[in-house]
Amino acid sequence: MRRTTKAVSITVAAGLAATWLTGCAGDVKSEFEKLDAKEFKVVYEVTGSGVQTVTYEEGAKGELSSKDVEAPKLPWKKELTMKGIATSPNVSLMLGEKGGQADCVIYINGKEAKRATAKGEFGTASCTAVSPAGKDA
Repeated sequence: MRRTTKAVSITVAAGLAATWLTGCAGDVKSEFEKLDAKEFKVVYEVTGSGVQTVTYEEGAKGELSSKDVEAPKLPWKKELTMKGIATSPNVSLMLGEKGGQADCVIYINGKEAKRATAKGEFGTASCTAVSPAGKDA
């Protein structure tokens, strides 16, 4: 009789644990999906002189793709909408053989998120920002 009670108790406890865990996992997945669907405005800017190449990430559908702009007219600016908690806005620049000095900047929802400066021959600068989708959750 004692063994039966113990076995039933273990079975009930396991069942309750499984139900609790499954319910929580569903809530976590649902919250992640909400955060991953959040959109935000991104503005990339490059200013200065001597820029040979600008490379930036697009993420309009939550999928990142890299784009290059050769010999951009400065100041250079790209505005787009990105989405997702795992999306990282990114812009970088490379100066040419004659050098120069240039800045790259990322603005997210109107606020400066990252800035970097390149100087000299073949100087580089890279800006990577964190998605704001997880903030104010």
